Amino acid sequence: MKKLSCIISLLSMFPLGYTHIASADPTSLGVGLGWSNSPYKNYSSSYYPVPHIDYDNGYFFIDDLSAGIYAFNNDNQSLSFGVRYLANEFKPHNSDNHKLRQLNSRHSTVLAEIDYDITTNWGIFSSSIGADMLNNSNGILVNADYTVPYIQGNLIIAPTIGINWADGKHNDYYYGVSHKESSRSGLRYFNADSSFTPYFEIGAQYSLTDNIATFGGIHIDKLTGDAADSPMVDDSTITSIYMGLSYKF
Repeated sequence: MKKLSCIISLLSMFPLGYTHIASADPTSLGVGLGWSNSPYKNYSSSYYPVPHIDYDNGYFFIDDLSAGIYAFNNDNQSLSFGVRYLANEFKPHNSDNHKLRQLNSRHSTVLAEIDYDITTNWGIFSSSIGADMLNNSNGILVNADYTVPYIQGNLIIAPTIGINWADGKHNDYYYGVSHKESSRSGLRYFNADSSFTPYFEIGAQYSLTDNIATFGGIHIDKLTGDAADSPMVDDSTITSIYMGLSYKF
């Protein structure tokens, strides 16, 4: 639910063409279900729970799988320091490919992030830089995206275009094949370098009552460079679909 919750409060400063929504710093909780395919060869698609937590008192925030504090926060700009759960993982037993089943697991991690957001008359621009805190990859991720939200009655639609950059350590952990793994599996040795991943997301929320809303969306990543060229990968397009229900207090 990429930035959909904060968009509701930010839209109050948009000009004609957007419906004015008053923000009273509401807190909302919800749960949903997501589905995603995998870039790895013969790897099972997965269903997963989608938790929704939206709390922001102007100094501290929780936004689904992210949390942090604001170093600076005014009507249209914010700078924050926080942490974010990164769900990337590879479990050999989830692949039907004999060679991939001989590889080591790759684990999800937690990123320490610095995030900057600015809201203008033309949309919302966000950027962040994050570093692996759990010493899984010791990688660095950089993100930039642009969202142009639209409100019509009880419906909010938020299309986003963006791009991620991952350094070689991140890519080598999730897409590389070591010499030992190559000898064991028969896959060629592969040392992955940095790469870009452009993406598109469209999120939506529809208010059923003053307190209850449904949400959903689709997110598409396109792997490029060494991430796409990895011998572990056979599908460079990753699609995630999610939907759920939330309650605003």
